[in-house]
Amino acid sequence: MNVLKRFAKGQATIIALFALIVIFSLARPKFFTLGNLFNILDLISLVSISSVAMCFVLMMGSIDLSVEGVMGLTSIIAGYLVKNLVNSNDFGFFAFPICAAVGGAFGLLSGVMVTRLKIPSFMTTLGIGFISSGIGVLIAKGTPIVITDWSYRSIAISRFGPIPAIFIVSIIIILLAWLVNQRTILGRHIIAIGGDESIVKDVGVNTDRVKRLVFVIAGALYGFAGALLTGKLGSGDISAPLGFTFDSIGSCVLGGVAITGGIGSIPQAITGVLIFTILRNGMILLGVSPYIQQGIIGVLLIGTVAATIDRKKILLMK
Repeated sequence: MNVLKRFAKGQATIIALFALIVIFSLARPKFFTLGNLFNILDLISLVSISSVAMCFVLMMGSIDLSVEGVMGLTSIIAGYLVKNLVNSNDFGFFAFPICAAVGGAFGLLSGVMVTRLKIPSFMTTLGIGFISSGIGVLIAKGTPIVITDWSYRSIAISRFGPIPAIFIVSIIIILLAWLVNQRTILGRHIIAIGGDESIVKDVGVNTDRVKRLVFVIAGALYGFAGALLTGKLGSGDISAPLGFTFDSIGSCVLGGVAITGGIGSIPQAITGVLIFTILRNGMILLGVSPYIQQGIIGVLLIGTVAATIDRKKILLMK
């Protein structure tokens, strides 16, 4: 009995994922069709990239609220760099590394402010998000930048058979992130810092450097996702990534990544993305009101946080 309990606790997110699939398949046969399944693959692609980035930050015991701002700015930048209706630029696929570099620069700024100025990551990244969003509004003057580069768009909207190309891109990023998480010293240091930073410092690890690097990686992934979003929508728009911060944090939490740090993995974050997306997709097919959907997701998030939070790390809770 104890073995079964331990197994159920360790595999709770996987069990929940399969339970959702079974419930929605029985309640709405249209859910378990190839068309809808491939639609889900398309839906999870971009949020998987931002959730992978968020997972690294959360495992370290920090949080990043700059997702939407950085993605919105890089979406605008990508719109200006490729063929568009505003200027004569034609950087094509070079827009991706440029946007990733811009995102990485904002991530570095967040990391420096957290480690040098000792400003909590919550406030630092919230401010960085507003700054990057403001820059995007100034650059585009609040107007979406319509792009005309169909070769650029193909990476986000084309398909290899029934499989969305953007999903394949996200899988590559997920695998690289998993390798960093599981097979590198950086990955071990991230978990260790989230577990007990003082012990990690005592053994000689430069924790500030690790933190800065994690914020750079996260920012670069947001920037890359912003460039992909432009290709997917056909325009650079500062408001396009609205909701990505909530979805990224929510997916990680639902997957079992602890917001207090030290617990989590890339597979857990992706499992959370699948739960999040399948839950929304199933409720839409069932005709559930958007307001009720938000309420259900909110209850799930609170319950998951309550189950995974490490209260020993919180000196004061209000």
